[in-house]
Amino acid sequence: MNRDINIILTTAETVATAVDFVDGLGRIRKGVGTDSVKYTFPWKKVSAVSRVNGVAGAEGEYTITPGTLAADTEYSFYLTQVVDGETITEKIVFVSGATTPTAIQICDAWRAVVAAHVNAGRLAIDIPAVGAATLDLDASSVDNYNLTAVAISNASVAEDQAPVAPVGRGADLLAADVVDSFPEPGSAAALPTASLYNLYTFELMMPKGNGGFNEQTSDQAVLLKVYADQASGTSGALDGVIDTIIDGTYTAAELLGSNV
Repeated sequence: MNRDINIILTTAETVATAVDFVDGLGRIRKGVGTDSVKYTFPWKKVSAVSRVNGVAGAEGEYTITPGTLAADTEYSFYLTQVVDGETITEKIVFVSGATTPTAIQICDAWRAVVAAHVNAGRLAIDIPAVGAATLDLDASSVDNYNLTAVAISNASVAEDQAPVAPVGRGADLLAADVVDSFPEPGSAAALPTASLYNLYTFELMMPKGNGGFNEQTSDQAVLLKVYADQASGTSGALDGVIDTIIDGTYTAAELLGSNV
């Protein structure tokens, strides 16, 4: 497959007309001027269109509550999290002695175990203050969102917030070296900012290179990726345009000459 073609639409450029079709040609536009068309492709060369909306993400949050208070009893649960690419599972356990413990004593013991794992870099969790009869645990950031908790013995777990992976963050796109394939003349390639971006991917079969008999040009797979700033007030309108492409409701007049 050839190198991806990236087009980054700023807040001002993310409008409904950023994607349109004229005489069977798909066009990706940045602005409304005569020179705003940055990339064109024959509609009949499109094999698929998809959309992934940017998501800020949410860290996993859980409340763990001790079960029946009793002497000589184990109170335990598992925590699992991906830290630096490694999936880590730790058993958080407290065993009461000859005296029946209080819920606060159990939770404070749990906190000490969790804190030891955090300080050792094994888990990425916000450590709550001591003195509560339940244990509230949050992933330390959206980057460590994937915290999960499962009760084992004499404990119950309530999921307060399901972990949600962040998608389309500008910082992550920068880290992945996403740059605009068609920067404005005289300027550096446009880079994503702190915004969230919706990603529209057009899978194309486009001519590139020579091959076969008589130096014929062969079609090769190309991914056209359009990153649209979600902060734009008209990003929903552009979503609507992409929806009509995905579900096939784009009108015949709009696809005039496309041979679909």
